[in-house]
Amino acid sequence: MNIQQDYQAAARQLAQAQIAMTPAELHGFLTGLASGGISDQSWQPLLYQFTNDDHAYPTALLNQVSALYQQILQQLADKENFSFELGLPEQGDAFARADAVSEWTNHFLLGLALAQPQLDKERGDIAEAIGDLQEIAQLGYDPEDDKEELNFALEEIIEYERTIAVLFYTHFVAKNPQNSVLH
Repeated sequence: MNIQQDYQAAARQLAQAQIAMTPAELHGFLTGLASGGISDQSWQPLLYQFTNDDHAYPTALLNQVSALYQQILQQLADKENFSFELGLPEQGDAFARADAVSEWTNHFLLGLALAQPQLDKERGDIAEAIGDLQEIAQLGYDPEDDKEELNFALEEIIEYERTIAVLFYTHFVAKNPQNSVLH
């Protein structure tokens, strides 16, 4: 499942499996778990519990989601190339992209909180970034907003969220080195 390359195909796969979430929500949730330092298979029960009423995914879809999770972990760990990208629809309607950014952010925060239950005890840059994400998750717009300005603002938000995801990954993996990804 390559959300960045074919968002609509990923949406169809989720709908066919009766998974009631968007590709942006799925990617955000998985990224939150990964950024929170979960690199073993313990992410799968959380995925089932919070996205599919505790039911396993169909095998073919689970294989794709597992590959996506590994890709997310590798991208987060690749600080030199900064290759991590949010799983959002490609350029298109600014309002649909704003909705996807909000969905991604909400589910990222959920995954992160599940991976790091003591998140409220964080201080400094991590606490500030969490506050920023909570504000971004409330992202709203007026249908009268200028789409060009909204797209520009979204690009800045997306870039910031890419940086935050890598920051969290680096922070939480450093706290729990046994969870680090081996290459």
